[in-house]
Amino acid sequence: MSASKIDPQINILGFSQVIPEGMTWTDCPTRDTKIDFGTILKDRKASKFFSKQDSLALIASHNAWSMAKIEDPEYHDRTGIYLCVGILPFEDKPLQKIAQLSQVDGVLNMQRSSTESFNAMNPLLTFKCLPNMPLYHVSASLGITGRYFMTYPGIPEWFSALERAVFDLQSGLVDYAIVGAAADQNNYLVQHHVRRIRPDLLDKLVDVSASMVLTTKTNLKAIAKIKKVETKYQAFNPLENKSMLVQSSGQFFAHAGVVEPSLYLNLKLQENRDKEINYRWTGSNSNSCSMTVEML
Repeated sequence: MSASKIDPQINILGFSQVIPEGMTWTDCPTRDTKIDFGTILKDRKASKFFSKQDSLALIASHNAWSMAKIEDPEYHDRTGIYLCVGILPFEDKPLQKIAQLSQVDGVLNMQRSSTESFNAMNPLLTFKCLPNMPLYHVSASLGITGRYFMTYPGIPEWFSALERAVFDLQSGLVDYAIVGAAADQNNYLVQHHVRRIRPDLLDKLVDVSASMVLTTKTNLKAIAKIKKVETKYQAFNPLENKSMLVQSSGQFFAHAGVVEPSLYLNLKLQENRDKEINYRWTGSNSNSCSMTVEML
């Protein structure tokens, strides 16, 4: 088992989230998430390269960055991006087309798969189904050229991204860090996966994202301070424990996937009612993650 416990004392400068309208801790009247990022793009023609997951990550990160109001002229190279994305999404129509063109008499045919099926695919799908593309779009939109870390698709992995950001900040490798998560869950592939391992979650899946901006600098107005981050991880066989990557802490009625810890923190910051914010996730195999944040 690997374990880590850090007392980072990292300042939070900004935060933002994208959630379905009317979503609360205990209710989610609609699972439709409004995604409008046209005003954020420098080149609106670039929207054809965006998947839903990319859009979710960009909106949350852009708005968190705007809240932080960083005016440092060297932020381009001195900012890192640390993202975690959910289970890999894909739409049903392209998948059906690939499957149909890869068969002969209902049986998979590798020759047809590598010729007709492959050539029939829209090349833009390459950009829309890669887990690292949300990070690229955040980087390109905000002009950030510093360090980065990309991972997926469980809640412990979001903590891995957070810990990497803390390490880079404390080591002086970056002055600012965007830490976020995005999950496109209302699509064919994710729903198919969840239906097999946790069918009770199907009606709770939502498309969400959340991001925050961190720094060690003390001359900027901070909203809160991350005081403690603790993780315990025991390796497991995902074929034997298939539901591990969709386990949550149950903080929301809706299922926010990998975004849950970041979203939990953001909404608590938005409410501004608790002096201290605590989040804890406990999985199987003695896995656990927790963080403590103090309002300023």
